[in-house]
Formats: sequence, C-alpha cells, structure tokens
Amino acid sequence: MAEDAKVAREAKLAQLLNQTFDHNNQISSTPKIQRVPLFWRQKTNFYEYCIPKMISFGPIHHGNENLKQQGQHLKSQWASLYIEEYSKEVGPCNGNKQEAANYLYGVVRYKIGELKELFAEDVIEEYSDEELIWMLFEDGCSLLYYMDHVDVQRPEELKLKLDQLMHTWRDIELLENQLPIKLLQLLSKTQGADLDYLLINFMSMGEAKRSGRTTITITYTPTRNHILDFVRSFYLQTEIGQNIPNQNGGNQTPPPPPPPHSSLFWQTYKNIRDLKKSGIRVKANKSDPWKWHNITFTSRWFSGELTLPLWVYDDVTPYFFRNLIAYEMCPDFRNSFECCCFFSFLDSLVDDAEDVKELRSAGVIQNLLQSDQELAKFLNDIGHDLPTKMFNQIYTSNAVSFSKKYIQVRHQIEEHYSSGWRTFLAETRSTYFSSPWSLLAFLGALAALILAALQTWYTIHPPKK
Repeated sequence: MAEDAKVAREAKLAQLLNQTFDHNNQISSTPKIQRVPLFWRQKTNFYEYCIPKMISFGPIHHGNENLKQQGQHLKSQWASLYIEEYSKEVGPCNGNKQEAANYLYGVVRYKIGELKELFAEDVIEEYSDEELIWMLFEDGCSLLYYMDHVDVQRPEELKLKLDQLMHTWRDIELLENQLPIKLLQLLSKTQGADLDYLLINFMSMGEAKRSGRTTITITYTPTRNHILDFVRSFYLQTEIGQNIPNQNGGNQTPPPPPPPHSSLFWQTYKNIRDLKKSGIRVKANKSDPWKWHNITFTSRWFSGELTLPLWVYDDVTPYFFRNLIAYEMCPDFRNSFECCCFFSFLDSLVDDAEDVKELRSAGVIQNLLQSDQELAKFLNDIGHDLPTKMFNQIYTSNAVSFSKKYIQVRHQIEEHYSSGWRTFLAETRSTYFSSPWSLLAFLGALAALILAALQTWYTIHPPKK
C-alpha cells in the first residue's frame, strides 16, 4: 500500500511539474472572440445584459431558438441584398449574383483555418468546418449590409421598424455577438478606408452616410478586433499614462500616491453634493467632449472647477457599459482597464438621484432613462466588483495605468476640498452672494453695522466744540 501511494504521489508531482500554459492562455491585444468571463456569467443581473434579444451573429448564440424565428430571416435577406450589391459594384462579377456568392463563400472557405484561430476553442468546437464556413459567410455579408444601410431616420432601409432597428443595433455591440474584423475585410467590397467608413456609419446610426460624406478622416489609430473593440477605442483615444493638465494650464506627470499618513490618502468627500458645498462646480468639457480621459480639475481662491466628458444615458447604455466591462476582463485581453477606470470614477461621484441631478443641470449628462434614481443605481451597480475600484482611489498599479489620471484628479479635488479656509469662503459666498437679494441683504446688514459702530463712537467720543 505504501509503495502504491508513493508511486501515485510521484506521478502527480511529475504531472504538476510539467504543467505549462497553452496558447489559449496567452495574453494579447488581439483577444479571441469568446464568452463573457465566468465571473460575470454567474451574476444573472449582469449577464442578462450580455445576451442578444433579437438577432445573433457568430457561433455563440447561433443555436438560440428564440433568435431564429425573426433574426435568421433578417440575416438571410440582408446577406442576399449584400451579395446583389457586391455583384454590381465589384468588377469581376459583372452583375452575376451567383458568381458573387460563389466567390465570397470561397474566400471564407479558403481562410477558414485563419478565421477559426480568432475564436476561443469552446465556442466553435460543436460546429463542423462546413457549418462554420456557411455561418461566417452569411453572418458576415448580412452585417456588412446592415453597417452600410443602418439609418435611424429611415429604418425601412433595412426592412425594419424603429424599435427593431434599435434592438438589432444594440445586439450587434454585445461581446458574445462579435464577428472578427478580418472576416469583414475579406467580404468587404473594398479594403481599408471603406470598412472604417462603415464602422463609423454604424456607430453614428447612419449619420455619416446621411450627411453626404463619402469619406471619413480618423484622427486616431483605432483598434479593430471587432465592432465592440472599435467603438471602445473611439471613446478612449488616448495614450496610456499621458501627461495631465495641471491647475496652471501646463502639463505634469502623474505623481506617486501620497503616503498613508497623508491627509490626501483618505478621500473625505463622498459625492457631487459634497463638492458643491466646498465651492467645486461641475461643467462639461468642450474640448473633445466624448473622450472619457478628458477630465480636469482647476482650483481657485473661492471655487474649484471639475470638467467631465459628455454622455447620453439611454436604454442602450446599461448593455454597452456592461459589455465593455466584460470585454476588458477577458483573460486573454491585454489592456489597462480603461473603461473600468472611467466607470469607477463615475461611481465615486454619484450616490443617488441628487448627484445625477447636479450632473444633468451642469450639462454633463443627458438622462433618457426613467428617472435620475435609476441612473444613480445603474452607476453604483456597475461600480461593484470592478478590478479598478481600489486602484482608482489611492493605489496605483502599472496594470491599470490608465487610472493614474483619475487618481491625480481625485488628489487635486481632495486637496481643495480638505482646505478649511476654501470651504469657509465657499460657504460664505454661497450664503451671502449667491443671488442679488442675498448680496443686497448682506450689504444692508454691513452698512447697518458700520452706522451703528459710528454712532457708538461718536456717542463715546463726541466732537469737540
């Protein structure tokens, strides 16, 4: 028995010592298309926002019977219309729709080995190569047609009603509904800028095409793993660890966090209302207003100014934000949790509906949800369990280097907020100078005090005759 136990133990030790990470565990800036991480799938109130409700693209939800009744029919129609357009616009096909279909199918078939490498093994293992080729061919053609013809002003272009257009547009941005950009490039009528144009047209819900623009100049270098990745890069558009505008208008490199005994180590303000009481006002950033890194703080004698990027919160936002969180937490995706950092920062400013009201009044947000309380709850909900929650407040880590900017802004706010004399001046200003009537009352009271003092003086020291 002892000998058998020894042999078994040595076999286990040998197996343990020979363990290595396989290629599926490699971290890269081009992650595979995969399911939402298990951590979030186990949270049903989170994962329900990651499941398509009307249409599926790709292998993960392809077998969902609830999506086949209408979604599959729409995809087949769009794919057919795209092939027809392709046959007319691409020279070698000469208007022959069958020839165009054979060519596009053949392109996917020829590249299927490379395309399979862009998916996690567990999401394609149940499909044969033939099934996968057909799925990617049909889904890719239909998605390209959708991107080209989406128009919130004319949903009939896609044979949809407005509500259907909104639901399909939302579903296409979900993490588990992505198709690789490489597939879209293979099926696209032209390469390069043409696909970027379609991506921007999709993001703007047809505004790019509706405005008559035939080309779009992109002033940054977007990432293009898939549509969700492209949209994410649009809102970030910044160098990791970039310099931060200081209070004098220059630039400064983010300093290390203060030591634990420093007062700046502890955050004493809780929300937007606390900042308002200390004279800090919030306003919309007019320079690149949609870029999430565009946050600054300026401290003055009597007040402070926190500028924040704009955002319109609507029924799509809870889906979009949660899928960005899930994407950044995919185990093979190398990133600095840029979106998670921004969401943590928002969570640190908002406690309840009153804080949302302050942001709305300042023109920073437009709330199209049912109430300010619903938006506050949403921001608080997504703030839980984020990997950036700790590093977005007092600690820094190169793994979340994007948060250094937010940490610096928070330290600037804390320095202003914890200044007793600034708070006193702000409260005095708010009490006595916030309106013309309070100012007049203050001046009247001051004049009365001066006159009373003069009267007392002359009573004690009457002028000599």
